[in-house]
Amino acid sequence: MVDRKVAVLRADASGLIGVGHVMRSLALGEAMRDAGFDVVLASVDLPVGMREEARKCGITIVDLNCVQFGADDALATLAINGNVLVVDGYLFERNFFEILEIKKTNFVVIDDNVETKALAPSVVINQNPHATTEMYAHLSGNPKLFLGLQYALLRREVREAAKLSLVPVAKKVFVAMGGSDFLKLTEPIVLALKDLDLELCVAVGPTNSQRERIEDAVKLVPRARVIRQDDYITELATSSLAILAAGSSLWEAAALGVPTIGLIVADNQSESARAAEGLAFSNAIDCCRTLDLGAVVHEVSNCLLGRTILMRESALNTKVGDEAMTVALTASNLDRG
Repeated sequence: MVDRKVAVLRADASGLIGVGHVMRSLALGEAMRDAGFDVVLASVDLPVGMREEARKCGITIVDLNCVQFGADDALATLAINGNVLVVDGYLFERNFFEILEIKKTNFVVIDDNVETKALAPSVVINQNPHATTEMYAHLSGNPKLFLGLQYALLRREVREAAKLSLVPVAKKVFVAMGGSDFLKLTEPIVLALKDLDLELCVAVGPTNSQRERIEDAVKLVPRARVIRQDDYITELATSSLAILAAGSSLWEAAALGVPTIGLIVADNQSESARAAEGLAFSNAIDCCRTLDLGAVVHEVSNCLLGRTILMRESALNTKVGDEAMTVALTASNLDRG
């Protein structure tokens, strides 16, 4: 019996850093499972909701008992003895990557704005529309670069829903502020939209501490409801417009042909959100320092007046994630030296 190779995904999630790093790592992990790997997610203090997401993907969790992001973390991760290592997170320190590089480890980094402190990765994945080769000119070893929305890491359920070409429901608006909604935007957005003629579907992320307040707010709004997490993709795919925190959720929506209003909730989302706006499938609103509810209501009203048709066409023409399997196959062919 031939032993299967093991891919190790190193990523964390919390109310502070959100769940995006883990979610897109799991998306890559699903594809690597399809390529014949056993996949484990190595994490520190992984929230219960993320454990369930990993389970649904068929990915095993390894709980690391170490100080995060430094040399001890690197050694604990390498001790899992995987054949492929994927690292996703802004907080990994230079000495984490020094350990990998000294040991001549072939590893993949998932990056957004050159936040990674790696200097010699084997592969860089930057799925954002503003990514360029010049951003990574300082790296050594001629790493393979997968840059742009064609390499977006989409979960299997997103890819399967995209194939169905589901028909959007008129005036159905989807609201999701990420896994944690650390700026607490969901409740005020829901209440701001209560006087508009629309159907409102509200997602509450797995690490969002405001669930009760959001549920109470939804009760005050006609034709509004909080959706089940298991229904997230179906509800998104059948919406005519989505108000989303401007992370990877924008690319999921674009793959489904759903126009978006992207709320920039962190400075490092600005370039990608503006680039998405330039591609005409999303409108960006900067909420890092203040939430302009009037601007949100104005954008929703304008979009529902007819702009969503052109935005939907732009999203579908962007071909988000079409080359994602190439990323998985390349990562699968790496082996620790």
